[in-house]
Amino acid sequence: MKTSLCVLDEPLTHLDRSGRSRVGVLLRSLLQNDDSPVSLHGGMELSTILIILQDSTAEELEESFDHIDEVVKIDGVIAISIDEQS
Repeated sequence: MKTSLCVLDEPLTHLDRSGRSRVGVLLRSLLQNDDSPVSLHGGMELSTILIILQDSTAEELEESFDHIDEVVKIDGVIAISIDEQS
């Protein structure tokens, strides 16, 4: 099975600012390979990371990725913020 998508559910839970930054650096390193997908164990080529978070304590990740899209639910209303490529 081959995929280019990595889904992480709550990877920053119980981490302090330093730990969250280190996770961001690690995830970015998985994506960096001259704009081509990275080849991981088992032949997986990673080009997209989807991170599911329950809170907004992930400012440290903003420095690790080129684009961050957000889906937020407030008072039963879902808002989607798309980070347009320039």
